[in-house]
Amino acid sequence: MSRLTKALPLLLSPLLCLPALAADGHDHHGNHPAHVHGVGKLDVALEGNTLTLHLDSPLINLVGFEHAATSTRDKDTVEAAARMLRDVTRIFVTDAAAQCKPAEVQLESAVLPPALLGEKAVTTPEAAPNDGHADLDGDFTLVCASAGALNTVDVAGLFRAFPGFQRIDVQLATPKKQAAFQLAPGNSAIPIN
Repeated sequence: MSRLTKALPLLLSPLLCLPALAADGHDHHGNHPAHVHGVGKLDVALEGNTLTLHLDSPLINLVGFEHAATSTRDKDTVEAAARMLRDVTRIFVTDAAAQCKPAEVQLESAVLPPALLGEKAVTTPEAAPNDGHADLDGDFTLVCASAGALNTVDVAGLFRAFPGFQRIDVQLATPKKQAAFQLAPGNSAIPIN
């Protein structure tokens, strides 16, 4: 686990005072916040030359279902979604001048085997939700050669690749600012500075 991943909760803790942007009033996962179909949550942090993004989404937004992938069709759908998510520079577009390159991607879901998500290491599975509401968590790390030139991160590629997203609630922490945004198709740029 990188220093930034460990520091992310501390960087984002001031944003916890902000009112909740969306919730259906139910905690479907014990340790996960409320789960709303069509809505994803994205934490974005910039520390030094490292840009870290954490996506928390109902599985239905990404693959169209929230159950274990047992059929060949479901498994193919999950593998295709994982390939798209791993194409980080198409999903999260940064300013060319910043020269950001993918360094690490980790995908995890309580109802999906790690191998379907392209994970080589077996993760310790949490108890699978029994109420039919499963999530997918993605951690994306990019290293930017010129982080000072990073002005925006555009997630239009995420909306295009996964039309199940109607909105993405963003929490941003950089050395210069902390903010919260709501993104939607057609309004997908996160201002970093």
